[in-house]
Amino acid sequence: MLTNAVIDSDRQAPDPLSLLVRAYDRAIRACETFDPGAARNAIAVLRDALDLESAASRSFDSLYEWCEECVDTRDFMAAAQCLRTLRDAWRRAGQMPIGTPRTWADLPVC
Repeated sequence: MLTNAVIDSDRQAPDPLSLLVRAYDRAIRACETFDPGAARNAIAVLRDALDLESAASRSFDSLYEWCEECVDTRDFMAAAQCLRTLRDAWRRAGQMPIGTPRTWADLPVC
């Protein structure tokens, strides 16, 4: 799970976004090396981190489920492409300049 990272005593805990990106990296690497067990384990970490009470989380869960199905059918590149797209979006969100909305509540209502 993302929240159970082992941390050295002289280092600060990684921020949640960094942990999320690392989980994506692990899943992508497993897909790129055609390792179904590692891919499924890494995707499971992403799924376990979700709070399935929200519609957004259920949507992510559906994407992760689709990635698992791709892995099961040996379509590793489709799973890797989906996971890479999600990872890159999270990375971009983490690099937003100050003053840019940082939470859902900060976003303007359309």
